[in-house]
Amino acid sequence: MRLGMKIGGVLAALMLAGCADVERRVMPLLESVALPPIAPPASDLRALPEPEPFAAEYAEHPFEMGPMSVIAPDRRGKMATWQLIPCRDGRAICVDGHAGQLSVAGETYVVSGVHGMSFHLMTGGGGFVTRSGGGKFADWQAPLAWEHVPAIELSALREARAPAGRAMPMK
Repeated sequence: MRLGMKIGGVLAALMLAGCADVERRVMPLLESVALPPIAPPASDLRALPEPEPFAAEYAEHPFEMGPMSVIAPDRRGKMATWQLIPCRDGRAICVDGHAGQLSVAGETYVVSGVHGMSFHLMTGGGGFVTRSGGGKFADWQAPLAWEHVPAIELSALREARAPAGRAMPMK
């Protein structure tokens, strides 16, 4: 085994010693080889549009697809979630049974008058929450994230609420 290691070491040393000499011999050969010229394409090239994978998510407006779920810290700093549901024929937004006012200012939807807070929902899933009436410069402001609540079939909800073994009647 020791003999094999010695031979391997000697071969490695010979190869390393020979590397310096290889460059002097190979480089003139490479320089003498002429590469074929590169011709421009024979026809016009069509550039494909750059895909925008997140464009749809950033263009989504609050309440565009119905109810929403919002997550943000509450006044105590603990994470909380709220369900914002359009109610009163779309003139109000209900949060835990309390109706709040909905107003739109540019790309920001503001739900105010619920639980002493205002939800400022921006296009694309972001925004912030403040104390009611505080606006952008309120003394208490925290970031929020929102997304639309996926549609759940009514039959699935009824089955979940029914006692085990029997389904609730359809209305």
